Amino acid sequence: MKRILALMLALLMLIPLAACSSDKPSTPADTSSGTGTPSDPGTAAPDTEPAETEPEFDPGWVDDLPKDLNFGGASVTFAGLKDMRMTMEEDSADRYESAVYERQLYVAERLNVKIEEVFTSLANWTAAVRANDDTYQYCSTRSVYIYEYSAEGLAYLWTDLDYLDFTKDYWFDYINEKLTVGNRVVTAVSAANINSYANTTVILFNKKLIEDYALEDPYELVRSGKWTWDKFAEFGHKATFDLNGDGAMTKDDDAWGYYGQGRQVVQDLIISAGQLLVYKDADDIPYFDLDMNEEFINVLDRAIKMMYDGDPFWKHWDDGDISESGVAALQENRALMLDCTFYSIDKMREMDADFGVLPYPKYSEDQQAYDCRILDLALSMFPSPASLESVNRMAAVLEAMSSYAIRYTIPEYYEIRLKTKYARDQESGEMFDIIMSNRVFDLGVAIAKEPERAVREIFVDKNNHTKIVSRLSGKADAIIEAMDAIVDGILNMQSVH
Repeated sequence: MKRILALMLALLMLIPLAACSSDKPSTPADTSSGTGTPSDPGTAAPDTEPAETEPEFDPGWVDDLPKDLNFGGASVTFAGLKDMRMTMEEDSADRYESAVYERQLYVAERLNVKIEEVFTSLANWTAAVRANDDTYQYCSTRSVYIYEYSAEGLAYLWTDLDYLDFTKDYWFDYINEKLTVGNRVVTAVSAANINSYANTTVILFNKKLIEDYALEDPYELVRSGKWTWDKFAEFGHKATFDLNGDGAMTKDDDAWGYYGQGRQVVQDLIISAGQLLVYKDADDIPYFDLDMNEEFINVLDRAIKMMYDGDPFWKHWDDGDISESGVAALQENRALMLDCTFYSIDKMREMDADFGVLPYPKYSEDQQAYDCRILDLALSMFPSPASLESVNRMAAVLEAMSSYAIRYTIPEYYEIRLKTKYARDQESGEMFDIIMSNRVFDLGVAIAKEPERAVREIFVDKNNHTKIVSRLSGKADAIIEAMDAIVDGILNMQSVH
């Protein structure tokens, strides 16, 4: 523990700590904007042992938890998903996993708590909460369920809890401002939630095929602002052909410009064009109104034409979050580009084929930024059957974990795991910075199931791509009704104060 604390002190000297916020981070190096992006490669902890004379780290000046906060050995229990786990059972040779392990040891010692984590199904912990079982003080799952259960009255408002300080830089304002409903905070994202990083969507590309097809340098296209939908389609068409000679583009062993999953691709493209499914009005109330957003219709129409008209250049998969056939195609030089997340890149570390990483393309060169989608987040809630005392205890643990994470676990994840282990070249590290500086989360995939489902069904239905406006209009009443029910429930949540 002393070794880790000394390493953390070194990290603190390198990471700015000003607590301010912005809608979009101005640079990938600025953690003070609430992005959680590490400041520079120097933030990664050194492998060498520090001198014994190194002073111990004092966290009190980063978060504002009372220095003498002590919960007398009480237990706190997380329940949720392994892909956003808050703890590790044992130390690991993996530096990021080791940092997570050290984090829980540090927080447990600092606050004098016993930290437990249970990986259980949504049905199990939901049943417990509905049965007024106070076993869990913090529960995580897909975002849409967090809003549904909060509207049902099964959760605390986060602003009712002690110890959470959303002004701190380890709370990600550019995500959290999208998550509120009527200025009510039912969930929030901090540096302790690695899911907000790992579920960022990117494009992997086969570097050998870029050379074989004499395509432009994609990295330079990104730098010059010329990596657009048109270039994406141009690349895709040039890399798509009947490789097995059977006269049909139906087999996995043909060559494809792009592998993607329809329900994900449409959201990736919508975000990359600077559009959202759901916006919020001046009172922070979510709305879905096609009449007010003609540009959204134009974007969806163009996405459908680009991905389906003529000779399609993309292979659609349905076998999981990342297609094994798509990974194989990239490995075997039969796929130029692959839809992916940071979380899934880990599955490609042993891949022989050389690949690079790109943000999703801009709609046009006029667009200012490469907006990169955060996939449906795993979000969290504080279940209301738990006592306010126990939930406040958990809130303190989450605050301390978040404070620790922005200075230590996030640099390990970003600078070591992503930019060192995952990146195959220096340029990919540069792309990571661009991607992380422009992450976008759409409340439309969280507030209710209907908005995302309606757009997805239109996009994947390749036999019926006409009359987009009328088809969406026909679904509008159901979308609005579902959203209104959630919004009304959240606005009627009872404050404990």
